[in-house]
Amino acid sequence: MSCYICNEQRLKRKILIHEISRYTGEAYPLYRCTNCGFIRPVPLPYRESSKLAIYDNPENIRFFDAENKRIDEKDKEYIYYFRHFSPYIELVKKYKIRGKMLDVGCGAGHLMILLERYGMKAEGQEISPELVTALKKRFIVHGHEINKMKKRNYDLITFNQVLEHIEDPRKFLKSVNLLLKNEGYIIFAVPYLYGLIPNVLRSYWYGLGYGQHLNFFSKDSISRLFNDTGFELKEFKVLSVDYAHPNFPAPVNALARAIMWLTIKLGVGDNLFVVARKKEVKA
Repeated sequence: MSCYICNEQRLKRKILIHEISRYTGEAYPLYRCTNCGFIRPVPLPYRESSKLAIYDNPENIRFFDAENKRIDEKDKEYIYYFRHFSPYIELVKKYKIRGKMLDVGCGAGHLMILLERYGMKAEGQEISPELVTALKKRFIVHGHEINKMKKRNYDLITFNQVLEHIEDPRKFLKSVNLLLKNEGYIIFAVPYLYGLIPNVLRSYWYGLGYGQHLNFFSKDSISRLFNDTGFELKEFKVLSVDYAHPNFPAPVNALARAIMWLTIKLGVGDNLFVVARKKEVKA
């Protein structure tokens, strides 16, 4: 048994959880590489039969109604998703990214809607047939895996909470690289097991993924993986997701936002945002 990222043989059992997957009914202990810090369940709990179970959510499809009406910016749901995805907007502005983007694993299209309003020409990729049908009322959406997509020269590719699900991240990132223009950007977020919140909440932390999350990255393991797949890392940001939700009581939301603010200020959040740029390929 060796590390997927660096091939180190010394893996240490991480005494954090002995979670039972709600999709497979199996337990999955986590093992941490003593060299690069990459963490992965051994054996992998992933099953093809459960692949779509977490994506075909009626609430996602409801967000894109049949008329595909313009979402009111005062709507509570819009405000929630704006807060949730605001780091992407800030990073797109910071790096002055313009042009055509692809959101991999785009779900109900929330991030595409927001970045479209900031000048990006948005396309999506999604494996749920129901979501693809709904999204095609407004966007170009690709309903197959990205390694089957033709080269399209995107300026930006995003994948929010996707890389932790991928059984072979190296293969996935090589496919992403082929879809980008020279020096095009990727921006993504993954659950960050090295943050404070996961080590306080332990088996109650949402980011463990109930057997669907296969990869937990350290900064070192991300750096190694992206260097191997043709990217130059530009920035890490350790943040927290917005645990507040429009359906929660106001006091709960106030507490959730206070915790989020504190963890961001201390740099001990539970989400790792990464910006990387495709290395120039000279003809």
